[in-house]
Amino acid sequence: MKSEIFEISFKAGMNAILSNKKEENGVTVYNYKLSWTKENALQDDEFTFKTYTPLVGIMYGFHPKCGNERNINPDWSGFVNHSIANGAPVNCFYDGQSKNKFTIALSEAKMLTRLKGGIVEENGEVEIKFTMGTRQFTEKYETTLSIYIDKRDIYVFEALKDVSLWWESLGMKPHFVPESAKEPVYSFWYSFHQVVNEHNVEEECKRAKEAGFNVCIVDDGWQTSDGNRGYAYCGDWEPFDGKFPDMAAHVKRVHDIGMKYVLWYSVPFVGTFTKAYEKFNTMFLRANHRANEFVLDPRYKEVREYLLDKYVKALTQWKLDGFKLDFIDSWYDDVRNAPYNEKMDIPSLQDAVDVFMTTTINKLTEIKPDILLEFRQSYIGPHMRKFGNMFRVGDCPGDYIRNRIGAFDLRMLMGDSPVHSDMLMWHKDESAEKDALQIISILYTVMQYSAKLDSLNDKTRKMSLFYLNFMNEKRETLLSGDLRPYDPHMNYTWAESVKGGENIAAVYLEDKCIAPEKKEKMYIVNGTTANRVLLELEGEFKVKIMNCCGEVISKETKLLSGVNLLPIPSGGMAELISL
Repeated sequence: MKSEIFEISFKAGMNAILSNKKEENGVTVYNYKLSWTKENALQDDEFTFKTYTPLVGIMYGFHPKCGNERNINPDWSGFVNHSIANGAPVNCFYDGQSKNKFTIALSEAKMLTRLKGGIVEENGEVEIKFTMGTRQFTEKYETTLSIYIDKRDIYVFEALKDVSLWWESLGMKPHFVPESAKEPVYSFWYSFHQVVNEHNVEEECKRAKEAGFNVCIVDDGWQTSDGNRGYAYCGDWEPFDGKFPDMAAHVKRVHDIGMKYVLWYSVPFVGTFTKAYEKFNTMFLRANHRANEFVLDPRYKEVREYLLDKYVKALTQWKLDGFKLDFIDSWYDDVRNAPYNEKMDIPSLQDAVDVFMTTTINKLTEIKPDILLEFRQSYIGPHMRKFGNMFRVGDCPGDYIRNRIGAFDLRMLMGDSPVHSDMLMWHKDESAEKDALQIISILYTVMQYSAKLDSLNDKTRKMSLFYLNFMNEKRETLLSGDLRPYDPHMNYTWAESVKGGENIAAVYLEDKCIAPEKKEKMYIVNGTTANRVLLELEGEFKVKIMNCCGEVISKETKLLSGVNLLPIPSGGMAELISL
């Protein structure tokens, strides 16, 4: 069946009718009414939509789960799955100047959709294709689907920002963001792993508060004496007495230090060595027998009520400030998932996740309106923005590039929802200059820091404090400014964020000539190993150059014209004030 620009295929009993088409400001939205029969649903028959665009100007592709792969696969490559707890249904194809050529997004961000774009060998066109099954729409035999197409010659970050706003306009409104969700976080994961106890948490919190952190996250280990990683001891969510004999008193002591307290939970995981395993051993979605861990199935009312009860008790009894709700993306469609049975009150996994998250967040917010809720890649779609207010880059310990890629990928999609870096960590013998490059890589996020503060050498401590203070002082420009990250296909070579009369630009590729928008006050940050930055800028400026610790190494008035070489040391920055 041909409908507008789409080739649509489906089985007998199904139909796809274009209800209307809306064109505005260079974007076209096609609204379809889809229908099917009960028999189609029982067979899980799919709708398949295809459209094509010429491979003209298109060189790269982006989707929210692409990582550092920005190539365009052939049309016979596999689909990428998107659903409420995994990914977001949008693909963007763009040229070598980071300019959009074809962006497609779907309104259906809760149910499972499978989306891909690939080059057709026979004619050099890009085939964009997506499918959506019908069984997941429990006892429902119709739905509406809007398809957003943007062919405007604008930057990728502009195209994706508009997709994010479109999703918001469809009712996927982001969760309330308290100011503390934008404050730098001290995380205990890389620094302590599972070796946490009330003493070392409180002592480190004293050091963290003195350094300028106001929020801490205590990660895995508080609930077990086991230190073998994995999740075999998760599920009961009771503090291990040998580490935290009185959790409420401990949290109060941390509050008295001046730190907010966020506690980690691996939401769906239950381990063999727990009471929860005995209680729920017939209510698992999947099993990993080798690791002695299992995924709870939220389609059971008992599972949802159990988890919510654990969070409510922790919040009310221990006076927590929030939760790090981990591994929600383990609730995904898989052939290994348990089949539906009549003991489940919600047949669809996506519906069950939505009901659980909605009920849980509403209840927790009712108790504590300014609650902090950290989620992580890849559960970062528009539906998840309704529930969380801290979205963190996926785990990438010590990885400059992945942290930077994840940070900018999330910033392009998350609108005003705060994006957090993965926790920063480094070897004790690494230089402060190299460690500074990790911080500069995540300059436009909320910093999460996870290096033991009493083990830092003097220079690394001074560098960390300089950048922590800079990111705090410039929070509005860095987090709420007009962010422009360039060259996603090259792991982002540079970026700038502009707000009012201020521009903060960072460069990540040696000898990349950057051309930031001229403002009254500018900061040029050197995120490369070279001791120079090439800058295309015109005008007379007071120029102050600082090293990675913020120490001033030169001050002068300079007339800049054309391409200028600024001797900014690696990990350092220049402050430019226009005259």
